[in-house]
Amino acid sequence: MKIAFFKRPFENIHRLRWWILGLLVIAMITSYIDRGNISMVAPLISDLLNLDPQKKGYIFSAFLLGYAIMQIPAGLLVDRFDIKWTYAIAYFIWGITASAFGFASVYWHFIVLRILLGIWESVSGPAGNAYVAKYFREDERGFASGLLVSGSKIGPAVGAIIAGCLIHHYGWQMLFILCGLVPLVWLIPWLLFYSEQDKIDRQKINASNKSPNNLKNIPLNLLIKKRKIWGIFLGYFFYGYVWFLYISWLPSYLYEVLGFSIKETGWWAGFAYGTLSIIVVISGWFADILIRRGYSPTKIRKTFIIAGFLFGTLILPVPFIQNPVSAVILVVITIGGMGLATANTWAITQSVAPENAIGTVAGIQNFGATFGGFLAPIISGFLIKSTGSYISVFVLAGIAMFFGIFCYVVFIGKVEQIKLNE
Repeated sequence: MKIAFFKRPFENIHRLRWWILGLLVIAMITSYIDRGNISMVAPLISDLLNLDPQKKGYIFSAFLLGYAIMQIPAGLLVDRFDIKWTYAIAYFIWGITASAFGFASVYWHFIVLRILLGIWESVSGPAGNAYVAKYFREDERGFASGLLVSGSKIGPAVGAIIAGCLIHHYGWQMLFILCGLVPLVWLIPWLLFYSEQDKIDRQKINASNKSPNNLKNIPLNLLIKKRKIWGIFLGYFFYGYVWFLYISWLPSYLYEVLGFSIKETGWWAGFAYGTLSIIVVISGWFADILIRRGYSPTKIRKTFIIAGFLFGTLILPVPFIQNPVSAVILVVITIGGMGLATANTWAITQSVAPENAIGTVAGIQNFGATFGGFLAPIISGFLIKSTGSYISVFVLAGIAMFFGIFCYVVFIGKVEQIKLNE
């Protein structure tokens, strides 16, 4: 089947890469809808499953257990094998897994399904970032990364609104079934478009008389000896701790503490995540413009990261604000402001990673975020159960942001590709 859009693949390569990036963004959106639906459902199934805050924390973190375990293996798979089929197979299975939540009826069902969902969704970060690093220049990666990462923010935003409406009209079971099965149509354009990308790559290899396997795989133990890798890992650990705290506990906070209805909770949570998604794209785009004008990538990327993490510290006074609307507005500002950092953290990773290890380094970064995210719901659940409030939860989140700044400023150094022989 031929499409006029691809009649001249070499002439359309720049257009094609944006179409494929768009598909990667859509896949990221669906993955975050699937993983975030449980947060919207949790306040409603607490009685059904006899959930206290700590048990809810275990359900939230179960996803991140599977996700964290598979991050580095997923990155290795992406670097070694074909992105197209690795992503397609994982996407199909995670859609089926997501729909199975609609048939879960006991506590352990949710735990097992969350772990499995995390395992199959683990490929999204390494594969997406490997694609951006391969097909976009240094001064394009902020915007491209911003678009890619915006999917992880648009997903919770759209998902919270969709979940609030679907639960209100059809119940929580149908929410999982529809959100798992309907997005599987994504596989059709993905396989079609990426097949054209493969043709272009083969023609370029043939034209240059280069072997497609001319780069050696880089051992993981060599990468983890590098200080930049540890800066990426630890910096994103603290970012991930705070981000997954919001993904997991924000709906419960809005519903149980601030007193919003489930539908209002969906809209406010969606607004917060949506604000973040917009700022992610704009900040990445603006950083690229400054770099194209001759400013240092190191200074620009780090400045945006520091600013975003400082916005993250604004969560500290939230639990002391009595007015629900004022409190949720500050939450929106806090979460939205973190978007200044997001695209630029990934642009740094793509720039410092060795050419044949981009998926692996992206997996290491995502492992840091996911490990932090795995701990966040459990620690938060324990603190909420022990203290009866969110004060210590939000204070810990603010402190984590300061540690994140330290890691990116001190460990990363100059934003340049890692030299393996040093």
